[in-house]
Amino acid sequence: MRAQVTRNYVYYLKTSGICVVVLGGCWFLYQLRQVSQIIRSAINTSILNLEQTRAQYIYIDDPRFKDIFMFRKDEDLHGPTSEKPTSLSDALAKWWKMKNHKIAYKLLYMAQHGNKNERYKAVTTLGSLSHLKDWQYRHLAQMMDAKTAVALARMPNVNLLFFLQPPYYHVQYNLDEVLEKVHSLLLNLNALCDNTHLCLTQFLSKMFKDSHRYLVEWFDHDLTSVGLSVETTTVRDDELLKSCIRAICHHSSVEQYSKHLIKAGALPILTAIQKICNDDIEICILLARILSNISLHSEYLETIYESGWIGILSHWSHSDDIRLSAQAISALVNLDTNENEKVNYPQSVYLLHPLHRIHATTKMDVIFLHGLLGGVFVTWRQRDIDTSALGVVDGNTLVENTTDYLSAMVDDDRPEEFFKDLARDLHLREWRKIGQDFEVILEDCPQNTNDCACGPYFCRGDDTCMNDFDSTSKTLCWPKDWLPVDIPSLRIIGINYGTSLSMWTPFCPIESMKSTIKERSEEFVTKLTMANVGQRPLIWVAHSMGGLLIKKMLVEEWKTGDKNGICKNTKAILFYGTPHRGSHVAALKQTTQMLLWPTVEVQELREESPQLLRLHEEFLEMLNKYHIEIVSFAEAKPTLVTALKFPFQFVSLNSADPGVGEFFEIPQDHLSICKPASRQSFLYQKLLSVLKRHVNTQEDTTVSIRNLLSLLSKLF
Repeated sequence: MRAQVTRNYVYYLKTSGICVVVLGGCWFLYQLRQVSQIIRSAINTSILNLEQTRAQYIYIDDPRFKDIFMFRKDEDLHGPTSEKPTSLSDALAKWWKMKNHKIAYKLLYMAQHGNKNERYKAVTTLGSLSHLKDWQYRHLAQMMDAKTAVALARMPNVNLLFFLQPPYYHVQYNLDEVLEKVHSLLLNLNALCDNTHLCLTQFLSKMFKDSHRYLVEWFDHDLTSVGLSVETTTVRDDELLKSCIRAICHHSSVEQYSKHLIKAGALPILTAIQKICNDDIEICILLARILSNISLHSEYLETIYESGWIGILSHWSHSDDIRLSAQAISALVNLDTNENEKVNYPQSVYLLHPLHRIHATTKMDVIFLHGLLGGVFVTWRQRDIDTSALGVVDGNTLVENTTDYLSAMVDDDRPEEFFKDLARDLHLREWRKIGQDFEVILEDCPQNTNDCACGPYFCRGDDTCMNDFDSTSKTLCWPKDWLPVDIPSLRIIGINYGTSLSMWTPFCPIESMKSTIKERSEEFVTKLTMANVGQRPLIWVAHSMGGLLIKKMLVEEWKTGDKNGICKNTKAILFYGTPHRGSHVAALKQTTQMLLWPTVEVQELREESPQLLRLHEEFLEMLNKYHIEIVSFAEAKPTLVTALKFPFQFVSLNSADPGVGEFFEIPQDHLSICKPASRQSFLYQKLLSVLKRHVNTQEDTTVSIRNLLSLLSKLF
């Protein structure tokens, strides 16, 4: 009994001791906090943070310090002079920042020296860093090599501080000095090609025909700079500079001449032009096109990187103007040799998706080819919806009516945009509740079909295509913006080429040799082979004359044994208003031909042309060997041409019908038949259904092959 009482006393003593220790510790920490606050109020410690007002980065030019941060310890990396933390939260925050900074340098080392998979992961993580200081970004940029810089430039939302500015970017040049440099560059390019490029020679003789007068003008400019007044002899402005840049761009488009720009020292001159003309989008597009042509020669990657163009191209690749971003993306992809081995996108071949580096597997290629007088960013833009002839109320009208009702019912001073957003949210919420109970008829539904034709003609109310029924923004390239949302595993390519209606317009002597359908098709096959087309399943989408070019490419490949695999991998072709038997727009009388002097493109499109009929017969014969799905859309409405709105049927229903596959008569004209008004258009949904069917077939085939291989491995 006494032993039990003793144990109870011991237990009570221990418990009391623990409570005393805990309470005493809390009291001690409280007193320390009070003392710390008294000291802080008595002494101003903000003067110790003077380094925050100084520059956040420094440049280290000595190569001996290049890898210093890769091999030092954390305490050596940040130095012993840093202020000690005043609280536990500050200590944890500083420790976390120190670790993250060290991780950034390790990621850079891995991106430079790891294997392919490690480099990809390191670059992806490095490009997502956003917490570093400016001087740390700059130091990482100085430690970076050209291949890592290009890989980072292709990452989405990368910080541009990763890229150093071009050398001597701080030097200010005026327009006259830049024009002098550009003129010298043109003379050097003309000398390097031994005056064989007639366009460049003609341009120099026309724009700088009086070289003595030109030199006198620069001498007069020097006199003006020292205060002497001299009468101006020639007006030289932005238009002359733009003409010179066009000449350089055209010269670089010829593959054998594009190397000359590096040898002539064009990159620093182009940088000076970019600096003074950064707000001129047309000049930036020309400069990006020049860099895209040069990027085909990956051996000049180091030179391009040292000139500072990687950072500029990365900035342009995120531009809202797709004409500029497409050129910059093509240049970066061509220079990114670590990922795209032996894959190049030459001039006029645009990569529309994927725009950035991805780790997912591409399952199918989709190639878009426009027609006469078209373009990648002209032919495939979204059509404006004309609701004047419709007997329904569109979503925007409904939103506006709801907005007026809400603003009338609620006495509030909030802006009208608030009520518009509220009405749109209410509309979407209500549609999500009842949408699955409805089927919506697609826009642009055909008014007539053949026996082989099938849907889809309806869209379920809860389908993904109904999510943008209230969208007010328009896309300038619906293949680029819509298809990746619905099928991310595609590689989308757009082909661009220049055409003309009359030979009275000026043309390049070199390019004029590639104007026939046969010559253009041979050119496209060469360029698409450079982009590795033919190595995976392929679907073609063409408008007007583009369909004839596709047929010619496939027929010629079939005749030569399909050495590039293009015929074998072609799964489907979609023709939008293609004149398989010609168009009577080219049926000109002899007197009219003498007046207009039509080009070869126009002459080959004559109705019932023997060349087109022979091409179509060969195309049908090729389809007997290769099973290719054919879908054709014909224009059922005439096109209003000229200012008088004269109705004209460019492609007749008979000519648009290839006599094979599905055929649809669409109530649109020749210009609108390839421009869906929204994702709910039959013109888009039919293409989407074809793509999904072949992508799913490819996935099923891959899975079955894997299952067969696993079964064989178990058996043997």
